[in-house]
Amino acid sequence: MNKIPGFRSNTTWKKILAWFIYLFLAFYILSEATRPFPDNILSLVNTIAGVGFIAAIVALIKGKLAILSIPNRQIASAVLFVTILLLGFVPMPKDQVASDNQTKSSNIETTEATAKVDNETDDEQEEEQAQKEQEQREKEEAATKAEEERKEREEQERQEAEEKAAAEQKAKDEAVAKEKAEQEAEEAEQEQYGEVATVTKVIDGDTLEINMNGTTEDVRLLLIDTPETVHPSEPVQPFGPEASQFVKDTLQGEEVRVQVGIEERDNYGRLLAYVYHDGETIQEMLLEEGLAKTAYLYNDLTMLEEFHAAQQPAIDAGIGVWSIPGYADPVDEGGYNYQEEPDPEPEPEPETEPEPETETETPATDLPFDPFGPDRDCGDFSSHSVAQAFFEAAGGPASDPHDLNRDTDGIACDSLQ
Repeated sequence: MNKIPGFRSNTTWKKILAWFIYLFLAFYILSEATRPFPDNILSLVNTIAGVGFIAAIVALIKGKLAILSIPNRQIASAVLFVTILLLGFVPMPKDQVASDNQTKSSNIETTEATAKVDNETDDEQEEEQAQKEQEQREKEEAATKAEEERKEREEQERQEAEEKAAAEQKAKDEAVAKEKAEQEAEEAEQEQYGEVATVTKVIDGDTLEINMNGTTEDVRLLLIDTPETVHPSEPVQPFGPEASQFVKDTLQGEEVRVQVGIEERDNYGRLLAYVYHDGETIQEMLLEEGLAKTAYLYNDLTMLEEFHAAQQPAIDAGIGVWSIPGYADPVDEGGYNYQEEPDPEPEPEPETEPEPETETETPATDLPFDPFGPDRDCGDFSSHSVAQAFFEAAGGPASDPHDLNRDTDGIACDSLQ
């Protein structure tokens, strides 16, 4: 035993190590011997070459390796050279090669499977990441779209609010402008045509009763004269009732404009004025109809030339007051040339037997107007007796619908007495 390498020393641990090494070699040689020929020989040669390669390296480093009988570096170099040749030229056993190939193939398959799994995982991760990115983009796009729609709504609401405000301001401005224009037109019309008033009564052809600013006034028409109908000391003159009726038909209850003249009132306290209706004076209307003549009655001559022009066609046509020769004078002086003819003596009536009295009253059939017809005034009657009969037929003195008894003494039209 002392001659066997590993047991030459008396050191215990070396002997134990030698036992393990020799047992390992014995098991290895037995396992290789059981392999089929020639794989067992090839495997044994490769093993010995491998051990020799390692021993040569150790001997080269230490200078010798007594355990394997390598006395110096020259022998170690020779062993190294031989083991390299053996490792390079002796083939591996087939089962080892197959095992190595199988191991390599298994490693390749494992690598490929791992790579495939990794690729699939990467693909899934990439797909998941792409999906997340797509969802994020969609969220961002939806948020951007919602923000744009919100801004668009706000812009639209702002524009609508601005348009509404502009329309309201425009309407307000138009209303203010309209009101201002109406006010200016009213002021211009008032300056041109005078104050607004309502005709409440027609006294005769050239005298009216009006309500202006809540006050009742009598108005004498400037620069014209119509035939008398209610003068206390003169008879009813031709075309006087026609002139009165024309003014009634035209102005009674109507809204007019009253332009007061330079001299505001006459000696009777009446307003002296031009009276406009639909942009034309009632004076011009009467002159055009031949129911009045120009007359210089007061000191306002503002429209004298216009009135001359208005009456000239009636003079040329010979109508109205111009139809009676010498009745009206074109010179601007008041009055008409008229003398009332005395009533002819009544012829004696033949004597007749009196008719038997009956309880039924005979209605008055000789009245010139219907007592229950249109409104009448004292200028419409030719005499006081006719006015009194009309007054009583209309219900006087208990009732006076035509206002013929202003002093309520039971006698109609005192001016005609």
